[in-house]
Amino acid sequence: MYGELEDPRLWSRLKKKWINYIVLWISPVISFLMVEIMVGNYNLEMYRKYSIYNLAWYYALYLLIFSIIRHYTITILLCDIFVYIVATINYLVFLFRGNPIIPTDLLAWETGMSVASNYEISISKGFLIATVLMAIQLTIGCMLSKDERKPSLLNRFAVMGTSAAIIGVIVFTFFHTDLIQKKIQLIDFFAPKYTYNTYGTVFGFVANIKAMETKNPEGYSIEEVRDAFLDIEESQSSSKEHPNIIVIMNEAYADINMIGNFPTNIDYFPFTKKLEENTTKGTLYVSVFGGATSDTEYEFLTGNSMAVMPQNSVPYQQFITGPTDSLASILKQQGYYNIAIHPYAPSGYKRDIVYPLLGFDEFLSMKDFDNPRYIRSYISDLDSYQKIIEQYEERKSSNQPLFIFNVTMQNHGGYSSDRIFDEKDTVLLKNTDRYPVAEQYLSLLRESDKAFEHLVRYFSKEKEHTVILLFGDHQPVAFSRIHDDINSGSKITELERFRRKYCVPFVLWANYDIPEDDIDQISANYLAAYLLKTVGINGSEYQQYLMNLYEEIPVINALFYIDKYNQIHKFSEMNEFTKVINEYRYVGYNNALDKKNRLKEYYSLR
Repeated sequence: MYGELEDPRLWSRLKKKWINYIVLWISPVISFLMVEIMVGNYNLEMYRKYSIYNLAWYYALYLLIFSIIRHYTITILLCDIFVYIVATINYLVFLFRGNPIIPTDLLAWETGMSVASNYEISISKGFLIATVLMAIQLTIGCMLSKDERKPSLLNRFAVMGTSAAIIGVIVFTFFHTDLIQKKIQLIDFFAPKYTYNTYGTVFGFVANIKAMETKNPEGYSIEEVRDAFLDIEESQSSSKEHPNIIVIMNEAYADINMIGNFPTNIDYFPFTKKLEENTTKGTLYVSVFGGATSDTEYEFLTGNSMAVMPQNSVPYQQFITGPTDSLASILKQQGYYNIAIHPYAPSGYKRDIVYPLLGFDEFLSMKDFDNPRYIRSYISDLDSYQKIIEQYEERKSSNQPLFIFNVTMQNHGGYSSDRIFDEKDTVLLKNTDRYPVAEQYLSLLRESDKAFEHLVRYFSKEKEHTVILLFGDHQPVAFSRIHDDINSGSKITELERFRRKYCVPFVLWANYDIPEDDIDQISANYLAAYLLKTVGINGSEYQQYLMNLYEEIPVINALFYIDKYNQIHKFSEMNEFTKVINEYRYVGYNNALDKKNRLKEYYSLR
């Protein structure tokens, strides 16, 4: 035995084997570093606290491949190349839209590829460093010696069984325990780069997968959904006219006097307040405050309230992965040409991918604006509305009705106490100097009102019948301090505070005769159905269902609902409307989340 240990060939084999082991065990670490460096993540806190939660998945990959093929060099080459390709795709996605790849990108990859040609590729320092790291690792992997002894069948089964057990433990720990909830305090769906930077790319990606898990509402069944539509007939309009429809979701468009009495030196809605003929105005309730714009978009376009979605989810980012019924798709079925306009980066909330899936034929972003006027650092509402006019003029000879959905940017957050307009256009709050940031915001609203006047006056002279709907996506962050001061020491209930915080104005105007109305309260999930009903255009059975539900519960958002008696409720309450609320949850879940059993005939025109 002693003599065998002194055999130089045996020592040589042992040394080669240990070198193979060491290189194989180091490779996942190098791959982990390569992935993070490629996107410029040098967050030392992440490496110190969360490396283990990322490395677990890298080791699972290498262990899986090695247990199958039992060859060091091929394992390292296959795994390294796979990781490098995935890292490069992640880098390109990060380059194109400023955020890394998320799980839903894999489900909507065809749409993503269709817009990829619109972007330019550049090579960063991090990409070059990561590429050099990978090249070195591949070179070392190719230099490893081949194991001359083939493992026995028993050995193969033992290694594969052990590997399967280890990988099973990893999957169970991440997906069937509260590890992610304990370690990740907040998953940023709007800007996942912050989650990935804080916790690591793979850990952040796995957390996003976990966040996509949905559960059937208690009592949910397909029969319950069908029962909800028993007495609903698809609307059949007697009107054969299809007017042009322009919808403007104006960024942070809100009215401070919906919160309380705040007199100002000049009116910030002078034109809109004067609109009366062929006009409906009202109060719209949304599910978000100060941000998460796309949630209101989603509610309006699909009719699905955030109340039916998983808590803190972002549907654009997580759940729209294929063609989705919406206001745009309903209009498209009736001959409309659909254009989405957003004067900012096209990749925000994945709009460049989501809009085609919702039924839009064309999407114009900030790159489609020539020398626009900026207010602060955002393209002005006036320029955004002028783009609407340009699109209308380009297509008005086509004899095809036009639907334009415009999401503005002028009033986006980032307010300050600076005076940015002339004195005659600067809105000041009377009897207080506590809210200079809110005054800047109100001054921006006055500019929005001027832009809206320009748009309305243009179409008031046009012969083609046109309807314009304007509403806000949420109240601005500029109102936060006002809410805090009002609530401080106040005896108003939490629900009443919610009522004040989640309401914004809307106005519906047409350049021809339409019914006029004054809507006390309506939530964003009903607004598209209400629009179709007002202008006499066919909607789906789901939209008819929503209008019937509106009569019972005129407001449903993520936090509360308001019944027909104007009583505000939390969803946890048990009352005479609980059955109706549960029914809506079943229908909404079937439409938005139950991809396998979705009753698509109810959500589009038959």
